[in-house]
Amino acid sequence: MNETESPNLDALRSVAIITVLIDHLIPTLHLHLGFGSPELLAFTAHIGQAGVLAFFVHTSLVLMFSLERLAEKPGSVTLNFYIRRFFRIYPLSWAVIAMVLIFSIPSNTWRTPQPMSPDIIAANVLLIQNIYTKKQVIQPLWSLAYEVQMYIVLPALFFITRRKMGGFHIALLTLMFSAIGVFLSFKTGRLNMAAYIPCFLAGVLCYSTRHYKKKLLPGPLWLPLMIAMVVGYSWLQRTEPEPVYWEGWIYCLALAILINLAQDSASSGLNWVTHQIAKYSYGLYLLHVPVLYLIFSLLEIKTPWLASTLLFTLTLVFSIISFHLIENPFISIGRRLSSSPRSSMARTAG
Repeated sequence: MNETESPNLDALRSVAIITVLIDHLIPTLHLHLGFGSPELLAFTAHIGQAGVLAFFVHTSLVLMFSLERLAEKPGSVTLNFYIRRFFRIYPLSWAVIAMVLIFSIPSNTWRTPQPMSPDIIAANVLLIQNIYTKKQVIQPLWSLAYEVQMYIVLPALFFITRRKMGGFHIALLTLMFSAIGVFLSFKTGRLNMAAYIPCFLAGVLCYSTRHYKKKLLPGPLWLPLMIAMVVGYSWLQRTEPEPVYWEGWIYCLALAILINLAQDSASSGLNWVTHQIAKYSYGLYLLHVPVLYLIFSLLEIKTPWLASTLLFTLTLVFSIISFHLIENPFISIGRRLSSSPRSSMARTAG
């Protein structure tokens, strides 16, 4: 696997974001146009969860590679990592929150939206709403809170992977936090962050064992296999009102193992498409709910196929615009700040 540009990881991220869009499109079509059978709604109810869990595995894996590159440069690895992640995540999330509040966009389009309050807004701005309020200004923000909080410990996990038997220690941590999750589930019924730590650790485990696996899976099978995994996960969850946490852990672990077993895709056309989707995926993730609101509430589109086409087309267009106006400039700022003499001095001082 190419550690800087992996077609397979682009494909994984692409499948993940498309599942989230489908997950929110189907119930919106049902609510506004009466489209979709109960069986379809039940099947797609957790397809977005499969995508988000894949995001968690993908994120922790690629950030291990990012930390690896930072470790080869002057400066504090941990400080520079935090600087870059701050400028990667917060500017666009703040822009979307501002847009939602200014234009009174509902938090979702597939059920009754919740009213906003100052404490809800503040928690979402800080991305701590899973700890305080449990409510989202806009629904996709829920996963960002878990992701940002996992950033706190990713540098420490990276340094563990660099030690002798690092993979073994990460595996032990995965088992330990899985046990903690099971214990919390039985004792309290509420896992919160504990429900997702094993998912992030699966990505770290994938990184720490990347040199020990032979590429047994042909590249052309990677995309169909990912889709099959998402379908299988959604099928298993179809009768559950809430996702079954331990099934998600197994799904993430299987995904992490298969990443190391798969040869990279050699299809230039497919790789170009998945690279473009992956490049703009953050915007696709955050902006699709405002686009759903535009399509169904403002434009009042009544044709399912037209509404679906507009969702994917307009969300992609707005994501491209937001990437070049907001995401990329702030990513560049983060890179410059993390490469400044001050950040280099931090390692010397330490």
